[in-house]
Amino acid sequence: MRNLLKIYFYLIILSVFHVQAQQGEFRWPIDSPRVLTGNYGELRPNHFHAGLDFSTNGKIGFPVYAVADGYVSRIRVSAVGYGNSIYITHPGGKVSVYGHLSSFFKEMSQFVKKEQYARESFEIDINLKPEEFKIKKGKQIGLSGNSGGSTGPHLHFELRDEKSEVPLNPLEYYEVADDQLPVIERVAFYNLSDTCSPKFIQSYKVKRDKKDSLMLENDTVILKQGILGFAFAGFDKSKANGNANNIYAARVYFDNKLVHAHRLDQIDFADARFVNEFCETVEKLKYQKCFMPTLYPPNLYEKRPTKGRILLSDTNYHTLKLSVYDENANERVIQFTFKTRKLNYYAPPSINSDVYVNCNEDLMIGKKKLQIFIPANTLYYSTGLIFENTIETSGKVIILPREINLRSTCIIGFEVPKKLKNYKDKLILNSGSNYIAPMVKRDSVFYSVKNLGSFLLEVDTVAPTLKLKLTAAKLKTAKGLKALEFIMSDKQSGISKYKLTANDKWVLAEYDAKNDAVICNFDENIPSGTVNFVFSAEDKVGNKSQIKIELKR
Repeated sequence: MRNLLKIYFYLIILSVFHVQAQQGEFRWPIDSPRVLTGNYGELRPNHFHAGLDFSTNGKIGFPVYAVADGYVSRIRVSAVGYGNSIYITHPGGKVSVYGHLSSFFKEMSQFVKKEQYARESFEIDINLKPEEFKIKKGKQIGLSGNSGGSTGPHLHFELRDEKSEVPLNPLEYYEVADDQLPVIERVAFYNLSDTCSPKFIQSYKVKRDKKDSLMLENDTVILKQGILGFAFAGFDKSKANGNANNIYAARVYFDNKLVHAHRLDQIDFADARFVNEFCETVEKLKYQKCFMPTLYPPNLYEKRPTKGRILLSDTNYHTLKLSVYDENANERVIQFTFKTRKLNYYAPPSINSDVYVNCNEDLMIGKKKLQIFIPANTLYYSTGLIFENTIETSGKVIILPREINLRSTCIIGFEVPKKLKNYKDKLILNSGSNYIAPMVKRDSVFYSVKNLGSFLLEVDTVAPTLKLKLTAAKLKTAKGLKALEFIMSDKQSGISKYKLTANDKWVLAEYDAKNDAVICNFDENIPSGTVNFVFSAEDKVGNKSQIKIELKR
């Protein structure tokens, strides 16, 4: 009976992956190398990774190919995000995405440049008709690069559902040689007695015996809580010396009964920030939580009656089994015993709140001279909030608990302090991780925030910094220049827009936001003779800068 159950379990996994059925539908987007340095669902800051990252050995310029017949349905050029990216729609309802390219194929490059000049904008985002750029499987569509928000040269590749635009796991459509079992480094427990606020209790190191079986350093785990959540930290490789990627899926059994199952697949972009709730970093290790909050993306989980919560009704020993596996059904299992000394089922609220937020409902409140709007489904748990408003004296607003994760933005607003009324258009809010520009309405300012915690009101009257990379002396003596490179930065609200003109005509200048670089490559649009360049920029609260350069070509 046990063997039959094991066979049934593997059949379930293979039916989920359906790799063999899909094999051959798509070719690889890049020939060599095919080293995966990032997999689907990888736990990135504020988002799940939506595709596969292919290493290019720190170099740009590898040919990138269309994975199937189709047409270019979207082209995007951006200083952030995926940088230069192509979207190809294929018969059968799939869209392939190729990001961080250094260049497009010739016809597309010409089209893009024409659009940039027509719109007088480096950044463009265009949806195309099926008849404009038809593509055959295997056509070279560009070269790999490091554009946009890339932290190093590589190809980012995605497959999406055409109708929903939800990213799919490409490893369901490609067969990757993988003989490696996932690695479980540590397991941990959470105290879930306060339903609004899971608390990390303790983690336990996992070790292997001589037979390669997993066990805890201590034979048993003894706790002092009766309502528990489980978590684990680990990684997965496709080959022994490969990159340490994220573990794809997990199943948790309490006394041999399945209480939790998650699989990182079909993660909607709208749920990208759920990664902050799904995992937690403790002592430099990321733990995947094997329990669910009140609101959650349904595609990630199998429905279980207790949402992964382990409810102890006695102080006896119990068994817990964790099974983790990759897309090739390589499975790693650890099982151990645990017990509790106390059956404390209730914890009083951790804070005496000013207001209670039902995560299923809109909250709009004015209190302590603050206006707060939290749309329904923004919080993952219902919870109490504490406010503190000392804008008039210290310029601070505090909204607690700071550790609450938000699915999307909420709005906070307040009346502009009398001493700052002349600067209301330039009042930025420092959230600790970024600066937020104001939305001004009469004598009040409103801010769209992505986190709770402490906020500091600041005045931004400093214009962007613009510099030519060449010194004035070198510029006069430099002959045969093929490009001008500028440094553009802003320490507070950030760059909103910029423009470069040559003899009063707009010319293309490519913005690399991660390096604060703006580069104008000389082409047929740059006149010969004496050229007067004017480079101007504006930040998000309207501060402006400008520099002028005279160049003889």
